[in-house]
Amino acid sequence: MAQSKNDFSLGFADSVKSNILKEQRQLLIYTPYQGKKSRATTKDNYPVIYVLDGENNFRSVAITVERLAGMGLCPPMIVVGIPNTNRSRDLTPTTVANNTDGVKNSGGGERFLSFIEKELIPHIDSNYLTSPYKLLMGHSLGGLMVVHTMVYHKNLFNGFIAIEPAIWWDNHKVLNAAKVAIEKDSYANKTLFLAIANHMERGVDTTAVQGDTSDQTELIRYNLDLIHHVQKHPENKLRFKEMYYENDNHATVLFIAAYDALRFIFDYYAFPRYSEYQITNPNLPSMITNHYRKITEELGYQVLPDVSLVNNLGYYALRSKEYEVAGKLFALNVRNYPEDANLQDSYGDYYLAKGDRKNAIMWFKKALSIKEIPETRAKLNLLLQGK
Repeated sequence: MAQSKNDFSLGFADSVKSNILKEQRQLLIYTPYQGKKSRATTKDNYPVIYVLDGENNFRSVAITVERLAGMGLCPPMIVVGIPNTNRSRDLTPTTVANNTDGVKNSGGGERFLSFIEKELIPHIDSNYLTSPYKLLMGHSLGGLMVVHTMVYHKNLFNGFIAIEPAIWWDNHKVLNAAKVAIEKDSYANKTLFLAIANHMERGVDTTAVQGDTSDQTELIRYNLDLIHHVQKHPENKLRFKEMYYENDNHATVLFIAAYDALRFIFDYYAFPRYSEYQITNPNLPSMITNHYRKITEELGYQVLPDVSLVNNLGYYALRSKEYEVAGKLFALNVRNYPEDANLQDSYGDYYLAKGDRKNAIMWFKKALSIKEIPETRAKLNLLLQGK
């Protein structure tokens, strides 16, 4: 059925030929920009979150990313959903024969990770505006592969989101390996968010369940074991947070956990709204610069102060006649974004408000040399006419 011009699309499809898996792998892509801009047309780059079980989890993660980024709570990000072709093969790291859980053809997890490392990530980096910062997110068997990746391929991603990871798999081999790695390896500059839901009978809590031996509670018991082990070894420098969702189950927890994971991972990203960051503070521009320097250090690539944040604060300061702060803010923006005509225009407005006609004319002319803006042209003409 043909789509109308009014149809809404959150993302689009892509695919990559895998020689490793010997199949064409479909992809679901969300980008914070329109279309597939090339590196020749923009300098922006974005972190990437790779989402396992993409056919089920892509849309909710993309919506969450879009909403949080829009509120300045996380960076704009590219979301790559990886739909399954053979879930039990790709999302299990070891082979289990005569499996009683209905999982057949298991143990292809390492080949799947090889596909991600050698074919998928290079494809995404070549075709989209990516930064070096990458996250891996998975739920259930996908969560199992997230923990496995953190243990055996920790440098492939900066952060790991494991939601209800099935670390009971194959006599909890991944759990045992994770405990050894946590004791021996350094996880400096790595982040793990682990979410577990409620699998217990009424009246049983997370303390009592650890003494249970039934199959029904093995997922939560093994995850609690991993959580306690991580907490006992802060010397490995892993940035870690776990959350227990008492009112959610295995199926319902993913959406809320994805939100909480991103809030935790990027808890440094939002610009503070404390009183010392208000426009009466002459140090506000340098505080903004320092805040984004911290973001740059965390993400590993340069992140300039948000253009809208700085410009809006500049006009707020201007209306409040805080001219020193306003001038520094507008100067910060034109220094960081010298090819943005609107910012040159804003700096002209600052000088106009101060009564400095000469500099107002100069900045309006600079704006118009980049782009013809009718409002800027009108302001310049009035100044040139002596009005």
